[in-house]
Amino acid sequence: MPATPEEFERLIDAFDNAHAPVARAMADLLLRGNVILEEHQMLEGPIGDAFEAFVFNMLAEQGISKEAFAETLRALVRLRDTIDHLDQLPP
Repeated sequence: MPATPEEFERLIDAFDNAHAPVARAMADLLLRGNVILEEHQMLEGPIGDAFEAFVFNMLAEQGISKEAFAETLRALVRLRDTIDHLDQLPP
């Protein structure tokens, strides 16, 4: 049985409540940005380095530790994997 919209909402709310907004935004940006840069073969090199530096500078300016960001990034990947898995369950 597939997950209900309410169950998806609870998963997302739990993630949102567990992680700072800036950390969530930068985690999402890093994942999406890396995919885009990789598609254009720019992830390795000065553009990829500058992008990563931007993300980490924003985190530092907002007082988000690298450890907290790493946990947010792992949680975001788990959330996406869980949602993908639930979306594929048969009705």
